[in-house]
Amino acid sequence: MLPKRMHISQAATDKLKILKGRTGLTPNIVCRIALIRSLREGPRAGKKKVEQNGSEFIGTTLFGEHANVFEALLVQVHGPLDGKTLSQVIASHIDDGLTGLMKAKSVVELVDHAV
Repeated sequence: MLPKRMHISQAATDKLKILKGRTGLTPNIVCRIALIRSLREGPRAGKKKVEQNGSEFIGTTLFGEHANVFEALLVQVHGPLDGKTLSQVIASHIDDGLTGLMKAKSVVELVDHAV
């Protein structure tokens, strides 16, 4: 089950502010794109330990109406995880995914870097 609340790293929070300014997209949408981008890389992308000292997200805001899809993808890539580990894995994937999106200067470029 996805966490009801979770934090991302401060570095990810800073990247989200920059991307919001460039694209106008809200942080939760950019996080979803970053998470999917990183999940494509497989389980190794979610293994990095990140300090979860940045922005807090409510699960329903972060995952939206597609929470069941995100949960299924996480289980497919990592297998079943306990709540604390799952929160860390998600934060790690978001961190990794955002790194690849930082070159984007517009929504169109963001989509280009997402695929």
